[in-house]
Amino acid sequence: MHPNKNLFSQKGTLTNDEVRNLLGRKVAIEIFSSIDDATVVEIGSLSTNYFSFTFIVKVRTSKGSRDVFVKIPKADMRGRERSILPITSMDRRMAKEEESSLRLLGQKWDGDDLDVRWVNLRGTIPEYNAIVTDRVFADEALPVLRRLDLRRRLGYRNDAQRMQHSMARIGSALGRFHQTNSQISVFQLSSELTKFEFYCRELSLSTKSACIESILRKLRTMGNTELAGIKVPTLKGIDIRNIIIDAQDKIYLMDPGRIKFTYREADLARFLMTYRILYWGSKLFLLFREPDSKPEASFLKAYYSYDQPPCPQLLNLFFLKEQLKHWHTALDSLQRGNWPPVLKRLVAWIYVNRFYTRQVRAQLQLIGK
Repeated sequence: MHPNKNLFSQKGTLTNDEVRNLLGRKVAIEIFSSIDDATVVEIGSLSTNYFSFTFIVKVRTSKGSRDVFVKIPKADMRGRERSILPITSMDRRMAKEEESSLRLLGQKWDGDDLDVRWVNLRGTIPEYNAIVTDRVFADEALPVLRRLDLRRRLGYRNDAQRMQHSMARIGSALGRFHQTNSQISVFQLSSELTKFEFYCRELSLSTKSACIESILRKLRTMGNTELAGIKVPTLKGIDIRNIIIDAQDKIYLMDPGRIKFTYREADLARFLMTYRILYWGSKLFLLFREPDSKPEASFLKAYYSYDQPPCPQLLNLFFLKEQLKHWHTALDSLQRGNWPPVLKRLVAWIYVNRFYTRQVRAQLQLIGK
């Protein structure tokens, strides 16, 4: 019998919490080898977002306590019932890609001296499509960096320097990783135009921003552009929102996603774009649209110290693509929500479209220089 047959057949009877309890006990048995009658297993509450379910498992034995973090990847639960079961082929593909990435990063990532590490993979539970990593006691980077940026605005220089130092350490570690397997290549804008056109076409259906047509005109006139570039193993999950920072300022990265061999600027733009939206989702967004630019500059300076000289035009193009992607995703997620249509239109107009229109216009000016 296929090991997952019962899981699929029990879709109507097993709740998310029941799956969590079954999986938690299985984690305790398979991941920890010193289980006996005296062992106490504590299974934390279930958390969810659009792309995963997570919870903590704590195992207490006579030799001490150990904690692990359990994640069940899900393809996309926006606008859908958030249910662990059934496990789809796309769910399994995501979990396998993340497992492979964590194993490779465990071998190739060199950031111990910088105190920048990926979470340690402890194992997997294929029956439940679960990934198990060591638990790290730390805070999400997003609120930490917001607090530092706010204090910087009030004149606290130490917080400004701490922010720059943290970003520089991440840039250094990423530069080292990219350097482990790099290949000189020629970037051809014509091969990327289809992706730009897709985002522009989708955005033109949901926003009246005049800059969408300007983007297409500009890029089509540049269609024959070729730039010297470097291809490296890039990480789809390199994202400020996937970083935690502990009390000693040690940085841990999570959820690397799929590794793809492409231009290094894809990772740089992907990561820095999530830094630029540091206040996104916060009540402070209308007051402080963007954080300090100096940490971004520190990140890039540290990154390029380990690799070939930068190619500003190539980075600008990848930034533009990332901005369009973020804009499209923000509007798509907004439409999938359960808010009244009037409120959706208001949020899109005030909150989403104004921010990304400004970002895209500034980027077009850089590309046009």
